[in-house]
Amino acid sequence: MDKLIRKREKHMGLDMEMYGKEDQYLDFKEIEESLHDALFHTNNNWRSYLYLRKIRDYYLTNVEFDRDEIDKFIKDLENIKIFIPGDCHSALSELIKILSNHEIQKISIVGD
Repeated sequence: MDKLIRKREKHMGLDMEMYGKEDQYLDFKEIEESLHDALFHTNNNWRSYLYLRKIRDYYLTNVEFDRDEIDKFIKDLENIKIFIPGDCHSALSELIKILSNHEIQKISIVGD
C-alpha cells in the first residue's frame, strides 16, 4: 500500500498560486504532470529558456515570478510549444491564457 501511495504522490503536478495587487490571493492552478513531462522530458530545448529552467526540477521547484517575469515566462511557454507533443498544446494554451490575465501580479510555483 505504501508503494502505491508514494507512486501516486510522485505523479502530482506543480502547484501555481496566483496573486493580485497587494498580494491578494486570486486563484490556484495545477501545472499537470503530463504538461511538465512534455515541457521537460520529451525534448531538451527547455535549457534555452531561463524561466522554464527555473521550474524544471519537479522536487526542488519553489519560485515566485512578478508580473514582468510572468510575461517572460509566457514567452518561454509560447516559444517551446513547437517542441512539445500536440496532445499537450491545449493544456499549454490554457496555461498561457490564464497567465496573460494582467490582474495577476505574482505567481508562486511549488513542486513536491
